[in-house]
Amino acid sequence: MGAVLAVIRLICLLALMGCAAQPVDPRDLLSRAQLDALGRPTLLAELPELKVAATLEPSAQNTGVRTWSSGDQASLSFQSGLLVASRGLGRDLMTADISGTLSMLRGDQTGYYLKLHSYLDGEFQTEFQSFQCQRTSKTPERITIFDRTHGTVRIEETCITPGLTVTNLYWLGPDGFIWKSRQWVSASAGYLWAEHLVR
Repeated sequence: MGAVLAVIRLICLLALMGCAAQPVDPRDLLSRAQLDALGRPTLLAELPELKVAATLEPSAQNTGVRTWSSGDQASLSFQSGLLVASRGLGRDLMTADISGTLSMLRGDQTGYYLKLHSYLDGEFQTEFQSFQCQRTSKTPERITIFDRTHGTVRIEETCITPGLTVTNLYWLGPDGFIWKSRQWVSASAGYLWAEHLVR
């Protein structure tokens, strides 16, 4: 288990701290056997716009929000699998109101709903960005994450704000667990891809 932890820490340090000459892909360093031996929740996070990828482990849990941290203390916070905050990514998502998306994923919401993001501007003042969102597709899809296959439903969410349209993707298991997602963070960080390697 110590060897697996060392590999995970190496991925975090090389990828998120930018120490590698070439971007490090955790898929080249980890196997399903190593993950199973580790036996603890592990998240793979990728930010293509920033050209980084890293594994993260849970570091805090508070009122339904789970925070995952990397080796250099960059962090991502999720509520029921939906991103509500980031730290250490540059223009971070400070908070997000995702109640409409949660309702949509449960099947309770039809039509348009509001999603609200907040950021800090250059003078550390809170800046809000509101989106009008709706579900634009829902299809069954089998996905494979490190040699483990999951039956999921792929849900596409399109969100619009003046000058910007984003498309978030969620792969839900039969119990509603989000195994994989692509979620908008900010203009500088772009999209976050997240996969649960070990639940």
